[in-house]
Amino acid sequence: MAKTDVLTSVWGGTVTGNFAKVIHGLNANQLTDQVIQRSKRMILDTLGVGLLGTSTEVCHKVAQYSKIYSTDLSSTIWGHLDFRLPPLYAAFVNGVAVHSMDFDDTWHPATHPSGAVLPALIALSEAFPQKKKISGLDLLLAFNVGIEVQGRLLHFSREARNIPKRFHPPAVVGTMGSAAACAKLLALDQPDCKNALAIAASYAGAPLANAATQIKPLHVGNAAKHGLEAACLALQGLQGNKQILDMESGMGAFYTDYSPQTLPTLHSYPWLLDQQDVAIKRFPAHLATHWVADAASSLRRKLVERTENLFPLDKIEKVILKVPEVKYVNRPSPASEHEARHSFQFVACSALLDGSMSVESFTSENVHRPALRALLCKTQLEHPADNTPSFDSLYCEVSVTLRDGNTISDRCTTFYGHWRKPLEKEDLEKKFQSNALGTLPAEAVEGIIETVYNLEKVEDCSVLSTFLSGQSARALPEKLRLL
Repeated sequence: MAKTDVLTSVWGGTVTGNFAKVIHGLNANQLTDQVIQRSKRMILDTLGVGLLGTSTEVCHKVAQYSKIYSTDLSSTIWGHLDFRLPPLYAAFVNGVAVHSMDFDDTWHPATHPSGAVLPALIALSEAFPQKKKISGLDLLLAFNVGIEVQGRLLHFSREARNIPKRFHPPAVVGTMGSAAACAKLLALDQPDCKNALAIAASYAGAPLANAATQIKPLHVGNAAKHGLEAACLALQGLQGNKQILDMESGMGAFYTDYSPQTLPTLHSYPWLLDQQDVAIKRFPAHLATHWVADAASSLRRKLVERTENLFPLDKIEKVILKVPEVKYVNRPSPASEHEARHSFQFVACSALLDGSMSVESFTSENVHRPALRALLCKTQLEHPADNTPSFDSLYCEVSVTLRDGNTISDRCTTFYGHWRKPLEKEDLEKKFQSNALGTLPAEAVEGIIETVYNLEKVEDCSVLSTFLSGQSARALPEKLRLL
C-alpha cells in the first residue's frame, strides 16, 4: 500500500479504526429522546412505503428471482403470510420494495437512509435463535448506528452535499450503513467491525444512469443485502483492508474531494439525526419534485380563482419552471412511471391539472393522458444561478403565461414534509395506513403502528415481522410484552 494513498493521519490509529470503535461502543443509553422519536417516524414510514412497494412490477420480478434460493433459515417477505426467503434475500426483496416507487425518506447530504438499513435488520433479527431475543431497543440502536455511519461518511465530501451526479448514494453509503447496523446487532468486536466495513466497501457503488428505471430500486435492495452479507462474512473471520475509510482507493474512490475525519468521542456522543431530520414524502417521486408540486398546486388555486373555478388549460401559452440543474430529473416527455417520478415537468403539469400529487398520479393512464401531454409541450425549464442543487437550499418557482399576456407565478422554498416543515404525526399515520392497508389487514396495520410507537419498550422485536406478514395480534400474545 502506498503511503500517499492514505488520506488521514490520526493520532493513535485510523479513521476506520475510529469508526469501528464507535460502532462497537455506542449503547442504547446514548440515544436521545429526539433521535428515538425521529427514528421511529422513519421506521414507520419505511415499513409503509415498503408494504405499498410489494405491489410493484419490479418487486414482483425480484421476488420471483429470489425464490431460487432456499434454506432452513428464513425471514419474512413483507406483506406475505406464506412467503419467506433466506435473510439475505429477504433483505434484498424488502429493500427493493421500499425504494420501488421512490417514496422513502431522504436526508441531507443526499441519500435515502432508512431503506438500506431497516430491511437488513428486520431480516437479521429473525435469524437469531429463539432464546436470543432482539428487543425493540436493540433494533433502534442498530438502526441509528446504520443511519449515523451513512451521515458521517457523506459529511466527508462537499460534493456529497448536492444532489448526486455519478453514484447513487444509497448504493455507496447505504451499503456501509447496513454493514455497520448489522455489525452492531451481531455484537461484532472492533476488528470484525473494521472487516465488515472493508467487505461492504467492495460491494458499494451503482451508477446514477440507472435512475428513472426499474433498476434504481435494486440499489437500495442490494445495499441492505450486501451490508448484511458483509457483517455475516466478518463474523466468519473474513478480513479486508483495515484502512478502508482512510484511503483514496477505499471510500475515496467514490468522491473527488473525500476528506475523512475521526468521529466525536463516545462520551456524550452527538448523533447527526439529532441535528438533521429527514424529509418524508407525501407522494412517490424524486425529492426535488416536491418543491415543484407545492408551487404548482398553489399556482393552480390562483388560476382557478381568476377563471370562475375552471382550470384554463386552453388559455395557457407557456409554463416556466425555475429549478436547479439536475439532469436526471429533467425529463420533458416521460414515457414510464419511473421516468415520470424523475421529471420536474411531469410533476408540475400533473399538479397544475389536478391540484395535488398522489400515488395514482403515476399510473400509465395518468402519465399518458392527452391533457397532460399538451401541457408538457408548453413547459420549459430555467436554471437560475442562485438555485443550487441542494435539498437544503433549492427552491422552485412556477410561472404560467396566459394567451391574454398575463403571467401568474408561485414559489416554494420549503415543501410540507421537508425537515424544516415536518409532517404532523396525524399525516404520517395517514400515509402509513394508506400505504399498508392495500396489503395487510387493518388489525396488522394498527399492530405495526402501536409496536413502532412503543419500540423502545418492546421485549421481542420479531413481533414486527409477524405483523408485516399479515398476522393479527391474536397470533402472538407472548411477543407483545413490553419491557
